[in-house]
Parts: sequence; C-alpha cells; structure tokens
Amino acid sequence: MRFSQARLLVDDFAGAFRFYRDTLGFEAASGDDSSGYASFDTGSGTVAIFERSGQAAVLELRPPGDSTLLVLEVDDVDAAIAGKDEHIVQAPVDQPHWGGRVAYLRDPSGNLIELFQSLSHRE
Repeated sequence: MRFSQARLLVDDFAGAFRFYRDTLGFEAASGDDSSGYASFDTGSGTVAIFERSGQAAVLELRPPGDSTLLVLEVDDVDAAIAGKDEHIVQAPVDQPHWGGRVAYLRDPSGNLIELFQSLSHRE
C-alpha cells in the first residue's frame, strides 16, 4: 500500500479550483475549473479536489465538517498568508510546543488548511 493523494470534497468546484491554483499557487496537474475533478502538484505530493456530488454518487457521505485538516508546510507563514485576507480564519501564531508557527485558511467549500512554518526555519 502507498499514499496516493489527499482529496478534498468541495461544493463550489470552480471556486475551489481557482483557490488552489490562484490563491495558493499550485499548478494543476489535471482538470480545469469545470471538470469536477482536478489534482494539483504541491511539489511534495498531490492535493486533489472532487465535486461532493460526484463522490456522493458512489457512497453516502456524512455532512461536511472539520474532521480533516490539510497541512501545508511553508518557509515563511507570514509571507504565505499575505494577500489571502478573505480566506484567513486565524492569523499567524507561534505554537512552540508543536515546533512551529501556524496560520489557518478555509477554501471556498470550508475545508480547513493549516500553513505550518517550522520554528527552526525562523530567523
């Protein structure tokens, strides 16, 4: 068994596609803003988005919520969050017991994203 991807189910597919491509700056490896499924190369793995209704056609889904958190490691969390004001739910804060500085965003479908900066990378 091997890890393939983190796939997020989204209600606003076009908005989510633009968020991951334009706001976070990931290159689309497959799909476009109307395909219903797309994957993005993060440089160290793949994040995919899929229309919630498409996944629901295969199995019954529970209501969406904060049961999953996508963590993206960045070199500078303050710089990474700059200009993303409409998506910020928590501004950068040090979490020394985690060994990092973190900030939180939500994509257009409400998926929670942590931007994590190792405190050892901080000047």
